[in-house]
Amino acid sequence: MAAKVYLQTLGCPKNLVDSEIMLGLVAREGGEIVLDPDEADVYVVNTCAFIGPAKQESIDAILELARYKESDPSRRLVVTGCLSQRYGAELQDSMPEVDAFLGTGDFTRLPELLRQVGPADASRYGGAAHLLPDLSMPRLRSGAFYSAYLKVSVVCDH
Repeated sequence: MAAKVYLQTLGCPKNLVDSEIMLGLVAREGGEIVLDPDEADVYVVNTCAFIGPAKQESIDAILELARYKESDPSRRLVVTGCLSQRYGAELQDSMPEVDAFLGTGDFTRLPELLRQVGPADASRYGGAAHLLPDLSMPRLRSGAFYSAYLKVSVVCDH
C-alpha cells in the first residue's frame, strides 16, 4: 500500500483513539499520513452521530472532502465511526460519492480497503459489533507526547 491518507476525526475521545489506531494500521502497511487534503489519495472521515448537530457536522465534513475527490476520480472517500455504524446502510444510497462506510466495529478493515485497486467492495457498508481494541493494535498518537486517551468502553448511548 502506497496510499497517502488524510484522516479527519469528529466527536469524542473514543473516536480519537479509533482514528489513532487507523493511522497506526495505515502506517504499518506502508501508507503515508498527510495533513493536507490536496496531497491525499484517500480521505477518511471518522464521524460522530451523538446529536443532531454532530450528525450535521459529520455530513458537512464528508461533503467537503468529496469536493476534493471530484478533481481526481481515482481518489477514494471512506466514512467510519458512529454515523456509519448507525446509518451506513441508508447513507450508501444517498451519498454515492463515498466509496465505503465502515462502522465502529470494522474500522480495522481500512488497510484492506486501501489495498484494493478499484472501488471499495460492492456492499460499501460494513457493520460489525463494536470493537474495543487491544494493546497489540498499532496506534499513531496525535496529541501531546505526555498523554493519551485510553478507550475503556465502546459506543455512546445516543
